[in-house]
Amino acid sequence: MKPLFLACRAGFTLIELMVVVAILATLVGLGAIGVAKTLKGAEATKRTATAKTLKSAIMAYKAEQGEYPLPEGFSSNDATATFGTVTNGNAPSVGNAEIFMRLCGRDNTGHRDDNKRAYVTDTSALSVCKNGRHISKLDAALAGSGVSKDDMIGFVITMNKTSYAKYSRLSQSRAFAPVRISYDFDLDHYEVSIPGENDFDKVIRLN
Repeated sequence: MKPLFLACRAGFTLIELMVVVAILATLVGLGAIGVAKTLKGAEATKRTATAKTLKSAIMAYKAEQGEYPLPEGFSSNDATATFGTVTNGNAPSVGNAEIFMRLCGRDNTGHRDDNKRAYVTDTSALSVCKNGRHISKLDAALAGSGVSKDDMIGFVITMNKTSYAKYSRLSQSRAFAPVRISYDFDLDHYEVSIPGENDFDKVIRLN
């Protein structure tokens, strides 16, 4: 009579191994989906926080200066104005940079102006897009006086690289989303809005 331990099976069958691999693959896939949703939610939270910061800065500027921060040469006699949109040629329109630099206490070349109050003190979440091609952090660009009133200012958000393949990508999965600042002078109202992921026409293409 053989010992009991010799009668035991030595290993797993191929089917059992395939079942284990399938279970592990499913768990990994579910984990990846959860991580992706978390990252996407974090990006949305950051965008919302950025918009709130800019709204507070514009409100403080209006309270102290008696007018909204506007680009030079723009007349508030018009009923409404929107800055930060993208033209049909996929190039940024002038406007946001001057508004942001006024809120940051800078002149049109990006130099600090001690005669201007800085209404936005933390610019770490903001970036500047120069000529629709190069993106750098706004605080670094301001420190190097590398921002002009013709540059577009916004922030980098994560995009789905498969669905948005028509756009050139930064680090394979990033696109530049501008912040839109809209004024309604008749109603004395303003709004800071952020393009959603499906707003292709409001996303600047990186060449």
